[in-house]
Amino acid sequence: MNIYGCDFSGAKSPEGKIFIASGCLTGNHFTVEQVFSCEDRLDLYYYIRTSVAPWGMDFPFSIPEYYLEQQYASSWDRFIGGAYSDTRDQFKQRFGQIHSGKSSRDLRVTDIAVDGKSPVSSTPIAMHAMVYGARRLLHNLQGDAAVYPFQPYRKDVSRLYEIYPGHGWRALKLKSSAPDALQGIPFSFRTQVDSGFEISISPEAEAAAVDARGQASLHARDAVMACIQMAYCLRRYGLESSEQHKPEFASEEEWKLRMLEGLVVRMLP
Repeated sequence: MNIYGCDFSGAKSPEGKIFIASGCLTGNHFTVEQVFSCEDRLDLYYYIRTSVAPWGMDFPFSIPEYYLEQQYASSWDRFIGGAYSDTRDQFKQRFGQIHSGKSSRDLRVTDIAVDGKSPVSSTPIAMHAMVYGARRLLHNLQGDAAVYPFQPYRKDVSRLYEIYPGHGWRALKLKSSAPDALQGIPFSFRTQVDSGFEISISPEAEAAAVDARGQASLHARDAVMACIQMAYCLRRYGLESSEQHKPEFASEEEWKLRMLEGLVVRMLP
């Protein structure tokens, strides 16, 4: 099975900052085969539409319940359907100045579970800018992709799952900025997560995760981590065959709010 992971950090101004990693899952072995960048958000749209595969996406699929209720009548469909109803500045003004993680009201339950940032925050990282672009991507993929957990599984289109690479790095007890971070993944995975699941990263993929100056690309590395998390979680939790059942990684509260706030798919250490 082919599987993809995407780092969406360059969503506001891509300029080669949107990275995709792809690999092949065979039984309990996953090989990351390729890493490449997108010059434009349309590239990502094209790859998702034409791949017909599972994708681990590094961006929030929804916003906290409080804001969804206030702004979009507690409807994820209405939130996605209104992607072109306001400009980037208007979207930002809906939430005001929010510092990431300072208030539980500004976080989804699933953000708290993975120690993530608020999707509507403006500082210190403008997460709302990423959500603005991501929302339009999901809007344009309607009918051409199935978004977990909001939409039912379809084998004839790509399936999108929300992934937080930062949680994956922490689960493996690795720092993405460390020089040997990619080389350390296979051993750390066996010792920290699952000794029965084998990870390989091709030399080509490792080489592609380096920028033009010879420095490690953190965006590329996060795409690799998203791809690995996606592969393992599909195998471990059977996400494509049991979407109506709460996966082991999710809390009861997360599961209860999944059709409003979404669900970050993650591996348990």
